[in-house]
Amino acid sequence: MALKNLIVKYQYCAIGVLIAMNCTMVSIFKLNGVFFGLIVLAFCCTLQFLVHNEGHSNSPEKKSDGISEKLFHRIMNAVSETIYISLFDGSVKYISEGIEHLVGYKPDEIYKTRNFLLQLVHPDDREKVSKFIQKLQSGNDARIDYRMLKKDGAYVWVSDCLNPIRNEWGNVTHYNGILINYDEKKITDKNLQTLNARVHQLNDMVNHHAVRDSLTNVYNKRYSLVILQNEFNRALDQNKALSCLLMDIDNLEAINSQYGYFMGDRILTEISKCLQKNIQSSDVVSRFGDDEFFIILPEIDNGEVDRISDLLVNSVEKCFIQDDEKNINIHFKVTVGSSSIARTTKNITDLIEQASSSLYAAKMAKKERQK
Repeated sequence: MALKNLIVKYQYCAIGVLIAMNCTMVSIFKLNGVFFGLIVLAFCCTLQFLVHNEGHSNSPEKKSDGISEKLFHRIMNAVSETIYISLFDGSVKYISEGIEHLVGYKPDEIYKTRNFLLQLVHPDDREKVSKFIQKLQSGNDARIDYRMLKKDGAYVWVSDCLNPIRNEWGNVTHYNGILINYDEKKITDKNLQTLNARVHQLNDMVNHHAVRDSLTNVYNKRYSLVILQNEFNRALDQNKALSCLLMDIDNLEAINSQYGYFMGDRILTEISKCLQKNIQSSDVVSRFGDDEFFIILPEIDNGEVDRISDLLVNSVEKCFIQDDEKNINIHFKVTVGSSSIARTTKNITDLIEQASSSLYAAKMAKKERQK
């Protein structure tokens, strides 16, 4: 159970480990599969690092989780290449223990001095490296080869794959890098082009997991709020209608208690598939809570939203979960609350609260009918 909780909480690290393990068993475009596995692992763990930091900033009452830091450091230090995360002022927020193998300095020595890594760059390469780092603020990836000074006074050629990191507003706030010992891995220009293309593919994969719910594959709550804000602004600018639905699965906790959480996960997955089949291409489905789905309905007004709500409820409640081995057929019910833009609607919070209040009223009415 402890292992399951860790995997669920640190899913991006787990994804990276699985992909890295698979990459070690194959060779891609004549390059060592281990190398690609390390790239995957680095980006997935960087994503987990960002999600972890955001979770702490949004929930100040939660205590820091020592296990998460240990897990992150353990995975990063298992990578032979050097992974680091840096701000544009030169301060290094994290660097893996691979740096000691590369140049002889321990991570603690790197943290003590701002611009320590830049100071290790050969004087003839330093200006070129600084310009590349500044260009990252425009949002473009970069790869640069240069010489780094080792603790013993010798220089080593490294290849640094740099990737800018954006916040939720699209601004570049910091960057990560992967330092590869170029003396140990002589990579041809053709293979480097293939590597760059592969890095972009991996970035696309990481971005996909950043906006999707890992269980149901619909949008997650965070990204659905971004979409809702964009649709809200468009509706106001163009004087268009906008409605929302908040759907809750009735008694999901009781189903989990009776049949197990695996069965509850199957219900969530089945409902998400059903919703996506029965909405328009312009509509958006997201998982909003443990047992809630949020549906954004652009250009749907208050008079039309009830008809769509009834259609979706009827479609969902026709679905059921069947387990032939255990001779189980589980039918489930849902309750829906709705909201639409009105003159009194000031922001998306008003829309969400209106849908939440409508959902609560619908639940109370359903309980009264069942008495």
